[in-house]
Amino acid sequence: MSNTPAVWYWSFKIGGRNPEKGKSKQGHILSNATWEAVDVEDDDSISNFVSSCDLVLNCAAPSHRYSRRVAQICLKHNINMVDAGIDNNYDKNPLETGDNVVVYAAGATPGFSGLLPIWFGNKFDKVNELLSYYGTSGQLSYAGAEDYLEGSLSENNVPRAAWKNGVVPNVLSRQSGVTLPFFPGEVTLFPLFDDETELVAKRLKLEEGVWYAAVEGEKSIAALDSAAFEYRKNPEAMIEKLCFAVEMDTLGRSPYFILMIQLTGESNGKEKLQTLIYEVGEIIPFCGKMAAIIVKAVLEGKVQPGLHHTASIEDVNYVMDHLEKLDQDYEIQFIDYPIEELLMEEEGTL
Repeated sequence: MSNTPAVWYWSFKIGGRNPEKGKSKQGHILSNATWEAVDVEDDDSISNFVSSCDLVLNCAAPSHRYSRRVAQICLKHNINMVDAGIDNNYDKNPLETGDNVVVYAAGATPGFSGLLPIWFGNKFDKVNELLSYYGTSGQLSYAGAEDYLEGSLSENNVPRAAWKNGVVPNVLSRQSGVTLPFFPGEVTLFPLFDDETELVAKRLKLEEGVWYAAVEGEKSIAALDSAAFEYRKNPEAMIEKLCFAVEMDTLGRSPYFILMIQLTGESNGKEKLQTLIYEVGEIIPFCGKMAAIIVKAVLEGKVQPGLHHTASIEDVNYVMDHLEKLDQDYEIQFIDYPIEELLMEEEGTL
């Protein structure tokens, strides 16, 4: 018997509105792919495309429109699905998957933003408190802006909430003109609490947890201030307004995606405090790598049948180990200081 490990070769096909255009741009990289036309507004077109597949990676956007529809069609054909996006109602109105696997939020945020603190928390014997900041800067597509607004205005988000052995609303406030270590400029902090943060709090068995989204740029912040009213009144105008604001605020700036997490707990019988900083340059390639890793995990049987948020995947080491192999455009640091002291050190007062 040969000791050579088995190698699996998967054929794949790519579907989209304009397959010829995609093939002309990427065909030299994906030489063994088949390109097919798919109309995401037509259930029969989707069904014809997925019917011969073992697994479908869904990247149709805006995902709040298409995630559940594509998943339902895949499940009708007993096909597994990984979704780069998310349906905001999955938590309250889940899908019946039977023996199939559906993994959603297989991107940067939500997705990696929930998986990273769980991986970090596994380096402690017990985690008591979490403080998290995330921020991203770069161009925003029309579909991406729509998904962002749908997610940020979702009724699943608890206003100004923190975790104190449970969800406690209206205990945090927005903070303007804040300087954070490792972030390139002043930001405005928006309290963040949604299905993903609650999932993290429960998996880590936190006593306290606080999450903030760090937003830079005056025009972007002004656009978000008007979003709650304007998006419901005229969604198309609000989406265009946000895209334009982000474009103006990021003009001439280098893109980034930063997650900064401070954990307090216990390790080897002693109190432990540590801060993790994870920095990525371009967020879109990073999202693609995350989705590819989740696809590989499902194909290799690493994910049990059911409906799963990426941050609920049990084997977080599998994802992080593969990211380390794939992604050279990142930096990770573990620092034995609280975030507040890191800021003092940056300002030269330590």
